[in-house]
Amino acid sequence: MRRSDRLFQIVNYLQGRKLAITAEQVAEELGVCVRTVYRDMRDLMLSGVPIQSEAGVGYMLDKDYHLPPLMFDVEEIEALVLGAAMVGSWTDKQMASVSRRVLDKVKAALPDRARSIINETALFALPSAGKLPWTVDFGAIRRSIRSKNKIHISYADEKGDQTNRVIRPLAMASFAPVWLVLGWCELRVDFRSFRLDRIEEMEILEERFKDEPGKSLGDYLDCVEHES
Repeated sequence: MRRSDRLFQIVNYLQGRKLAITAEQVAEELGVCVRTVYRDMRDLMLSGVPIQSEAGVGYMLDKDYHLPPLMFDVEEIEALVLGAAMVGSWTDKQMASVSRRVLDKVKAALPDRARSIINETALFALPSAGKLPWTVDFGAIRRSIRSKNKIHISYADEKGDQTNRVIRPLAMASFAPVWLVLGWCELRVDFRSFRLDRIEEMEILEERFKDEPGKSLGDYLDCVEHES
């Protein structure tokens, strides 16, 4: 059993019970060791699930807490399947693998009827010869956006002229078949977008940046909106 599924089952097992449940009872119910239950309970509580714990008594879930049911209609399921297929075809291998994992988790949580809809959905996003190849690490850019690490790039414009830039990566955007990294360019002292297929070399720098007035993603989007 995958850990995410086990955590989901633990909350379901505690839900609606008036008496405390011991770690031994949970372990027997799920077929795992008691040590695993202790670790899972700790992680659930740290994530904000209102589980009360008392030594020698057991665990109880706050009676007002309800795990929302995972229910989708047909069109929502189709959107999930198509979205996962598009991610698989238009990003990189890592994101393609992540999209498949997400779909597997959704399948595991759905009732049989909804699961069959996923399996029968005839929506595809096949790889295209029009996809522009890039040599930079797609995942590294995503991580630098989250961690706010500056990036040094060697970039060639449409004429082939090359410049070296240090940018603050703020977002990534797809205008199929082109992928862009959007950011603040320290060379131009302005917002710029850079095509991944034109970035010849890239280095994630240790230097981090903080959002500053006039240089944030919100400011970038405001500029785009005013230009449109």
